[in-house]
Amino acid sequence: MTKDALLRRMHEDWLVLILRGDTARQTEDTFEALIEGGATLLEVPFTTPGACDVIASLRRKHADRIVVSAGTVTTVEQARNAIDSGAQGIVSPNLHPPIVELAVEKNVVSAPGCFSPTEIADALRLGADIIKLFPCNMVGPQYVMYMLGPFPGTRIMPAGSIVLENMQAYYDEGAFAGVAGVTTEMKLLDAVQAGRFAEITACARKWFSAVRVMIATGPR
Repeated sequence: MTKDALLRRMHEDWLVLILRGDTARQTEDTFEALIEGGATLLEVPFTTPGACDVIASLRRKHADRIVVSAGTVTTVEQARNAIDSGAQGIVSPNLHPPIVELAVEKNVVSAPGCFSPTEIADALRLGADIIKLFPCNMVGPQYVMYMLGPFPGTRIMPAGSIVLENMQAYYDEGAFAGVAGVTTEMKLLDAVQAGRFAEITACARKWFSAVRVMIATGPR
């Protein structure tokens, strides 16, 4: 899948799920349950043990049926290892120019974490594809609209307290995509730790049903 096709897919499917698992097996099994429930955009953070193995396994099993990004990428070495494992995107909590530059060089989606107009401008100058607005709950949905004024056409992906109750508000203000935590925003920590995969799948179905309605209806 080309980068342009990946970006279209991310915008069309909109909701990215990030899971900070305790083990590689727990993380992969939980992602499988989420995929069964409709998830297509997955973020495997480097705070998860064996992140690269999880990325490689998910890509091998599902190919272009899903998009797998590496998350919480804070070093160039992590970015390089993730790309070598098949990661289609590199997502960071902060803006570190060498990571963006590597992603651009390797032609994978780059999504550095930014919060201020200065960081957004610097990220775009480096060639970032998406701006991860983090933590978005500190500023709210209108901040997306304000940033799209001076930076029109920028793909802004809020992360940090994206929930069923506020997704529509971020979408209405022009958010390109949104990121939700499986154990945090989706409140599935106990289910993940206990391996209650049917519950995880059911929750995912509820969330992605809401996303489909939101996309079909369009901004309000």
